[in-house]
Amino acid sequence: MGCAASEVQVQQPAHHVKVHHHPNPAPVQQPPMRMAMAPGPQQTAVRQMAPPPQQAPPPQQAPPPQQAPPPQQAPPPQQAPAENTQDEDIQPESVEINEALIQLLVDMDKEISDLESRNVSKQYQLKSDQMTHLTAQVQSMAQQQQALVQQTQKEYQDVVNLQNLQSTRQMMTQGQYTTQMSKEQEEYMQALSKQEVHKKELDTTARQLETFKREVASVKAQADRIKELYDKQDGILASIFDGKYGSEREYNLESDLDLALERKQRVGVAKYKWQNAKVLLQHAGGQLGFAIRRWGDVMQIPPQNTDIRYKFAAECRNNLVAASQNITSAQQYLNTIRFPYCTADEMKTLNTAINHIFTDLLTSERHKHAMECYVTVYRRTAALIQWCDHVINKTILKDLEGATKESATKKQELKQERLKLIKEKIREKLGDDAADRIELTSDGPAEAENPDQDDAELLMLVEADAVSQAGDLAALAPEGGSDANAVTPLPLTELAPTPSMDDLFGNIDDLKKKHEENVKELQRQQEMAKARVDQDLQSKLAKRRSRRRRMQQQETEMQSLADKS
Repeated sequence: MGCAASEVQVQQPAHHVKVHHHPNPAPVQQPPMRMAMAPGPQQTAVRQMAPPPQQAPPPQQAPPPQQAPPPQQAPPPQQAPAENTQDEDIQPESVEINEALIQLLVDMDKEISDLESRNVSKQYQLKSDQMTHLTAQVQSMAQQQQALVQQTQKEYQDVVNLQNLQSTRQMMTQGQYTTQMSKEQEEYMQALSKQEVHKKELDTTARQLETFKREVASVKAQADRIKELYDKQDGILASIFDGKYGSEREYNLESDLDLALERKQRVGVAKYKWQNAKVLLQHAGGQLGFAIRRWGDVMQIPPQNTDIRYKFAAECRNNLVAASQNITSAQQYLNTIRFPYCTADEMKTLNTAINHIFTDLLTSERHKHAMECYVTVYRRTAALIQWCDHVINKTILKDLEGATKESATKKQELKQERLKLIKEKIREKLGDDAADRIELTSDGPAEAENPDQDDAELLMLVEADAVSQAGDLAALAPEGGSDANAVTPLPLTELAPTPSMDDLFGNIDDLKKKHEENVKELQRQQEMAKARVDQDLQSKLAKRRSRRRRMQQQETEMQSLADKS
């Protein structure tokens, strides 16, 4: 699938073009990249680069590419101060148990349920990690951009030196000079094209970083709110039950709910990642299809119409660049998954072909070879979309539905148990009359979230720049061929296998085993305590645990398991 250039042709320096919006795919509003231009095949190799109509002068007259200052590097995200993840005993405060306090507890439980259904803690962790990755990526790409600019300047200077040094020219025959000049010009144009493509990728990544910064700030407020509610709820419950659990059933239900919520949230994160990856791949597929049509149009434009041919090639290139970035972003979302299609080697081949696009349009052989490269990636992208859709519908959504129902059931059971215990505590402290006056309700069964809800966010989507100076390029394209690149779906038996459950959701089974061991250990110690009639030990075992600390400890354990895998 190699698409590297092999022929030596005379090139022309780049010139600027204006942005024109094309309906498919929809471009974003941004300045266009300079379009690197090569001479048409009808031009002969000469010692001086003859400019096409209304284009930049030859290299010895045009100023060398100026090195733009690198974009300001975003500072790394501030790290939150480390919290003690050890379980701490909750010290109960003296409070008056009345209807207002109970209503406050019920209202907090509603708000906690709403925030948990939106998975705010996991979303904050996920987007913070993505922001950290993008920050490092922008810094690295800025350094690469400086190196590419320097390489372009070097290649430009090689062309100028060969044109201006008479001593060098006198040592060559006419044929040797023409061949060497074509080689130097081609190297310059390839370096310039690579620089422009990388600059576009850098600008896009920098914009994505700014978007993630805003998203992280928004989600952080919600994550802080749920931690605050956890602490407040723990404090009220500790006050009502004197710092202990109201019953062994409450403890067991709380532990079961923690595990069920962890599983549901992890499956929810997997759904979020896979849906975002699928959307990015769908856009990449559309951009590849459009690029293939434009690349086919190039050879149908009369050779003497050089300007239109290069505009079509530039529009093809811009869509290929956007498609490549979207496929790469999809892989970043699924960084623990190895793509069975559009592998790293295949994407490297595509990016190499993009850098040679203005050379590949010079002859029909090179054009055909490049077309085969683009079509191959297009078909592989279609297979990758089909594979993602299969994983989402046949595995993730089914698991999410089961995890959602399980967590809703456990939450409702725990809520009912606590309400019953609270009323018993009121009866114990205030008497039957006070208990009978307070109506405690659970507001009916918990409502499970819809696992089919599409929560994809297009934070990393890249749109292609359109290229035009006057009018609509679509009106100049030859008719027909719109369905020429339709892809037939693969049979399910030929699709790549579904990733393992550990790859999709993390090693939840180990966490479940640890949870079961903790329950058994507690029961064993309680039985020993009862046998000894040791009230101090019994009280210590029964102390309430901070839910926020439990969640942090659980997250630490999951991260430790992930690091070992």
